[in-house]
Amino acid sequence: MSPTLETDSVVVRESAVLKDQFGVFTKKKFNKGETIFSVKGPVMKTPTRYSFSLGIDKHIDPIQEDGHFDFGHYLNHSCDPNTFIRIVDGQTSSYIDIVARRDIAETEELNFDYASLEYDTIAQVACECKTLLCRGKIHGFRDLRQETKENYEHEGMIPAFLLNMKQM
Repeated sequence: MSPTLETDSVVVRESAVLKDQFGVFTKKKFNKGETIFSVKGPVMKTPTRYSFSLGIDKHIDPIQEDGHFDFGHYLNHSCDPNTFIRIVDGQTSSYIDIVARRDIAETEELNFDYASLEYDTIAQVACECKTLLCRGKIHGFRDLRQETKENYEHEGMIPAFLLNMKQM
């Protein structure tokens, strides 16, 4: 059964890439650099399969105030993503923005590279993104090729906490 989650800009429906999974799809065109949606939720010290890292021990669980999953829960991985994550660390709350990495067409499935946000992943599993840049396995920033880290850093896709770890 499909979750009912929709705005004027995005909708959750069956993934076009991943069998028996859901994904987030655009309902309109987005330009490179445009914020598509934000992910908010409780901040925890320990990551989950669906959480987004704000730091090594700070993770947002994509759950709405009513307890239902947020769009972030359905945002899938790609080794050549069309979005990236921007951390917004405010005085009263922290959240993330999902930002267009390139121009995105209407009805396109959204995705991001988990390794651009997570130092390690909860589970290293086979990647099914089917892009030309597919690495064959989903893993964290720690295991990315140096060239990919540099490209992502140049594009502004890597949060400060991961850049600081790169220096270690």
